[in-house]
Amino acid sequence: MKEKRFFPVAAIVLAAGQGSRMGGGKLLLPLGDTTVIESTVQSLLSVPVSDLTVVVGVYGAAIQYLLRGLPVKFAFNPDPSSDMAESIRCGLRSINPADAEAFLILPADMPLVLPETIGKLVASLLKSDKPIAVPVFRNRRGHPVVFRTNLYERVLTFRSPQGIRPLVHGDPSQILIVEVDDEGVISDLDSWDDYRRLLNLWAKRRNPAQLGGDEVG
Repeated sequence: MKEKRFFPVAAIVLAAGQGSRMGGGKLLLPLGDTTVIESTVQSLLSVPVSDLTVVVGVYGAAIQYLLRGLPVKFAFNPDPSSDMAESIRCGLRSINPADAEAFLILPADMPLVLPETIGKLVASLLKSDKPIAVPVFRNRRGHPVVFRTNLYERVLTFRSPQGIRPLVHGDPSQILIVEVDDEGVISDLDSWDDYRRLLNLWAKRRNPAQLGGDEVG
């Protein structure tokens, strides 16, 4: 049996938010025959990444139950009111940058990013001379963002009212823009309208003929 070849990237999934705008627990919502958080994690495992950490918070017990048996680690963000940057730091502390060539950060509420998109991002970054790679779908930047591991300490210690956005949207000479044909990179879950769009896109990918050829917008 051929040994599976892992991409040399450590993945951090940000799943510590409360999802309060949707009444809480949005990552536990069903998506086809699975849930939002399971779909996000399975996409990364299908790449496959060499290391995967899920940063959890108030819904940590439920998320850990859903992901039981999968090759993932968990990091805990004890402050539900903290910003996303704090969850990123929690995740970074759980990985060893010497064990990978890159690390990526993906919000857990983006379950429809395709594994091949993630693979393309990582491969493109490692072939380039840039330290950061960002996917773009129809002129819109999305997720995940991939960093070379020589930026590990920089991201870990970076402080800004805008989180790590100044790093990702700063000096354009440092950013590799990767054009992708994957609406999943811009499809997050912040409202019930977003959820309906995710369900629509999920269904379309499984039966394109039934829903027609236009992208869900």
